[in-house]
Amino acid sequence: MFLSLPQFEFQMPAGLSESDSGGRYWRAIQITLHAPWFMLTIEAADSGDADFYAIHTLCVACETDLADVIKADGAKRIRGLVAMVPGWASPSGQWSSRQITEVWLNSGDGGPFVTLIDVAGKKLDAGIRDDMESNGLAGELLLRLSPKKRRTQRPRGSASGRRRRRSEPAR
Repeated sequence: MFLSLPQFEFQMPAGLSESDSGGRYWRAIQITLHAPWFMLTIEAADSGDADFYAIHTLCVACETDLADVIKADGAKRIRGLVAMVPGWASPSGQWSSRQITEVWLNSGDGGPFVTLIDVAGKKLDAGIRDDMESNGLAGELLLRLSPKKRRTQRPRGSASGRRRRRSEPAR
């Protein structure tokens, strides 16, 4: 889970806010549960200009919520997924990240569970389940992402996450 306090609220200048739904901006959040959590990057068309798309990154608190977001939003728009692994489950003893390329929804004796596969082809075993029942992946594939090569340059675009479509020439 994530928590923020009033002193961390950021007053976004008028006209720069992307949220007309009453959303609020925060400069800092606290992680209240030392369990894996996820950063899910989604591409959304910019309704104001067909040549641009917006990148949104969601912080998702647990793997079952992640599966729900993927199912609700559709995997076609998802551009990246990173699992943040707490120190107790990381070789360094500190929070670390793992790039996830597959998300599976499986069923076992204890009910449905999510299996995550990282870029190295390894299951994410960070205490999500004590009894990883499935040796194979015999469930529903919710997401498969191609591993991307690391960029050597920062992508062009604004700090707001708006970028020109790759298929469109720059003007």
